[in-house]
Amino acid sequence: MREVMITLLPVDCLRSHLGDAARLLPAARYEKMMRYRQEEDRLRCFASSLLLQKAAQGRSISYNEEGKPLAEGKFFNLSHSGAYAVLAEADSSVGVDIEKMVSYGDWVREALTSSEYEWMLRGKDESERQERFYRLWTRKESLVKCEGHGFSLSPGEISTMPVAEKKLIEYAGKAYGICSLNLGNYMLSAALLGMQPLLMMHEISWDELTMDKATNVKLAPDLTESS
Repeated sequence: MREVMITLLPVDCLRSHLGDAARLLPAARYEKMMRYRQEEDRLRCFASSLLLQKAAQGRSISYNEEGKPLAEGKFFNLSHSGAYAVLAEADSSVGVDIEKMVSYGDWVREALTSSEYEWMLRGKDESERQERFYRLWTRKESLVKCEGHGFSLSPGEISTMPVAEKKLIEYAGKAYGICSLNLGNYMLSAALLGMQPLLMMHEISWDELTMDKATNVKLAPDLTESS
């Protein structure tokens, strides 16, 4: 196993700081945030950007051929859903997905392979079937994000079975480990290239997010910009 650091940020804690985003973010990230019309979408984009800057710790952020952020040998991946934004950090290619578990429709049949769908239906009640679906879906999303080329196959053609076994999954000619966490109303999965991930979860606050670890000095509203 190899550690994957998962940093979870409740986006609502940023609501009163949206007015500072132009000073806190690099211009490109701020422009991306402002392209969203809804405040909730802006909040999630703002949160993701701050998480990435915090993880980089002042190191320059670059992007590989798949568009994934890197900082001096560290690999990152971002996701957001509902009330949370999340960042995964690892020493090799990593993918993360978080989803709020809400009611789903008949479309789930096309999103799963036959064996996945059968496993989902074996849940003892609707609550467990919902949990099983989101476990499968976030596994697929994290796997595809880790691989880096998007859904080259339809979701229903990508299998992440068996779920319960700590067994590497073969996808696109490579092996990936996947681990999931049930966070109450949310499901989170992370995938790691070549090894089973050991997820280390940390929920971060606004004060911690804007504190320089090296100097213990508050950075907001003048976070160092990285590009």
